[in-house]
Amino acid sequence: MLIYRLSHLSFFFPKAACRLSVFLILVLTLLFQQTVKAQSNSTVDSLTKQLNKSTSVEEKLRLQLLLCEQLYKTNSTLALKYAYESEQLATEINSDSLLNQAYLQQATAHLYLGNHPTALNLFLKSITGARKMDDSKALFSAYENLAILYYYQKDHNNALKYLFEALNQYNRTKPASSYQNERRVYVLNNIGMVYNETGRFNESAKYFNEALTLARKLNNNELIANVLSNQGNLFNNQGMKDSALKQYTHALELRIKDQNKFGLSQSYLSLGQFYISTKNYKKAELNLKEAVALGKEVKYWQNVSIASSLLFHIYEQIGDYKNALATLELNKSTSDSLYNEQNTRKIAQLEMQHEFDHKHAEIMSKQRVKNLYYGLAGISLALSIIILALFYYLQRTKTQRLQFEKASLEHEKQKLESDIIYKDKELGNNILHLSNKNELIETISGKLIDIKQNIEETAKPAVQKILSELQSNLQPDLMQDFELRFKQVHVEFYSALNKRFPDLTPSEQRLCAFLKLNMTSKEISTITHQNVKSIETARTRLRKKLNLTDSDQSLTDFLSQIDTHSAESEMPNRK
Repeated sequence: MLIYRLSHLSFFFPKAACRLSVFLILVLTLLFQQTVKAQSNSTVDSLTKQLNKSTSVEEKLRLQLLLCEQLYKTNSTLALKYAYESEQLATEINSDSLLNQAYLQQATAHLYLGNHPTALNLFLKSITGARKMDDSKALFSAYENLAILYYYQKDHNNALKYLFEALNQYNRTKPASSYQNERRVYVLNNIGMVYNETGRFNESAKYFNEALTLARKLNNNELIANVLSNQGNLFNNQGMKDSALKQYTHALELRIKDQNKFGLSQSYLSLGQFYISTKNYKKAELNLKEAVALGKEVKYWQNVSIASSLLFHIYEQIGDYKNALATLELNKSTSDSLYNEQNTRKIAQLEMQHEFDHKHAEIMSKQRVKNLYYGLAGISLALSIIILALFYYLQRTKTQRLQFEKASLEHEKQKLESDIIYKDKELGNNILHLSNKNELIETISGKLIDIKQNIEETAKPAVQKILSELQSNLQPDLMQDFELRFKQVHVEFYSALNKRFPDLTPSEQRLCAFLKLNMTSKEISTITHQNVKSIETARTRLRKKLNLTDSDQSLTDFLSQIDTHSAESEMPNRK
């Protein structure tokens, strides 16, 4: 598997390292594990059909666990859904071993979804259960994925610790299946990757060679290509450029042979990075273009983002500004798509968690009702008085519970209001701080430009570097960022405002948002770069549009109630 080292990028393009760091989280899902291949639709479809027809709880559970294994790389959200259902079925049949497998599948899905705290808790839980049952296969899988999680946290020591734990468990599973041998290749490969990153090149070479030998025995070209690519990274780190190029090229040839477009996109990206390191920008451009084209074809958007960003900096380096602009636009659109996809995945995960909790509560509730029914059925008529007394007690308990819930809701409401006030203050301070920071950067940049014109030529590159670093810290979309954060805190504000006052202009709506945050005209002036007098004039016009001309109520007080009234009017009555 390929490692995309941002340290290489920072060496060749200093400005690019900062901008590309945002891709790290997206790329991490592809690190430290085998390349994500397109799962066989026929396999998934076949398992799904069997699951829909099955009437046996044990059979359904077995099929759901198999579907989790098929889906967690390509559709982690759906894998998590099956893992939750597996937990319910395992609890229903009281099977500790299958319940532990369900926890392991949940942990793996959460890992691929980026929910690391939940994944860590579930991995540790599954390890505890597997140790009790002495389940070496479950321990192997848990240790392997736990190592990946620690790698994501840049904890190389723990990553190596659990990779070696995984190897120990593999040695206990004799005879090993073909699938387990493939997993062993990935573990050996991952150990080599960690040693490479930590500068222990001799140990890295040892484990890469062992992984390559086993991959060749398995005759798996994609496994071989992954190890070859990582060996290329190792040689490149050691300054052995010819050997690195040889490994990258060999990996590319294997993937061309198999027509693995996903892997080909990775190989072309690696070659592009390599040629950047040798300052052969022409070959770097050709390979990165191939990486982009193949990435688009197979919807490998992480690769498209990285390759397009590298292309942008190549074009910027050689002064080809037309192509630089085109690749920058491609990079931005791809990054936006990845960001939206990530948010959509998180929302789906939260919805699924809510649905699982709701179903779990229903099951427990039905079980309690069933237990109560059996208990009441065994009570004789002679105990009717006790039943009446019990009924009275239950009714009183229900009344007390409703009163307690009412008090809890009131407390929660007060807490939420306090949180919103705090978030409002924090949001206003952050936007004001960013605005002041932008203004300071622009002021300093202007002074540096003046200085640059009057200094010696030898000093100009250093000044230009400082200018570039300053400009990279600007926040150009400050207003968009403000509105996005404001809507996250006050979800109903704009819709309620538009409903009551549909003729407000966008700038007047924004002014309403600032005033809702209790910001002064001076603070608004600082953020919007308008003078205070203009802000005061705008406030006067706004009072008129909001029908407050003849009222003593302040704009801030009036606007603070807008979304509150809307939420209260739409809140259902509780009985």
